Amino acid sequence: MVALFVLAMILTAVLIEYVRTKKIEQPAEAAKPALADRFVVPRGFFLGKGHTWAELLTDGSVRIGADDFVQKLVGSVDGIEIIPTDGEIRKGAPLFRLRKRGRVLTILSPVSGRIVETNSSVLNHPAAVNRDPYVRGWIAVIEPTDISADLKFLAVAGEATDWLRKEVSRFRNFIKEQASKMLGEEQYATVGITLLDGGIPISGVMEKTDEQTWLAFEEQFLRDRSN
Repeated sequence: MVALFVLAMILTAVLIEYVRTKKIEQPAEAAKPALADRFVVPRGFFLGKGHTWAELLTDGSVRIGADDFVQKLVGSVDGIEIIPTDGEIRKGAPLFRLRKRGRVLTILSPVSGRIVETNSSVLNHPAAVNRDPYVRGWIAVIEPTDISADLKFLAVAGEATDWLRKEVSRFRNFIKEQASKMLGEEQYATVGITLLDGGIPISGVMEKTDEQTWLAFEEQFLRDRSN
């Protein structure tokens, strides 16, 4: 019964279709947190299909982090771990992990190159990923080997906004499918759970799912298969 209640709560109040753009500046003051009913796409930032973001810096390097979509669905992050790479990383290779109550999500690099800096502050204070994912919550800086090639597979501006809207819709269908598998078609129909057209995103919604759903989320949403 508890599982049914949790699934019902997830399915009836999980996400809305709103995505907004926001200009993020880099002064000492952090940007204001995203509103609870929005997923932020910062102007000038590139989004990777594995839900990373990439910001081109003036020296040609690229700052990387986890996007607003991931941090909202995971909720408060317990820990962040940079995956050892001997300084070199290729596009699509594991770059860092987000930890949440004993569970782990592996985030892949959206570009190839050499890791020149990591954010020790966010490693020591992982909550920055939730409070300010696009400024204080950055994870690593990479000196790219072929940024022009990598950018072809990243989305920016209106393209990024449109893609994230589709991801919101895809996540809603994903949760519905996982609930159906967990409960069985007959029981699922009996419960009568339906998705609303709107609703407010639940911070940490993935925490309320089972291990199978958690792993399926990582496989379906955090694996960038673009080449």
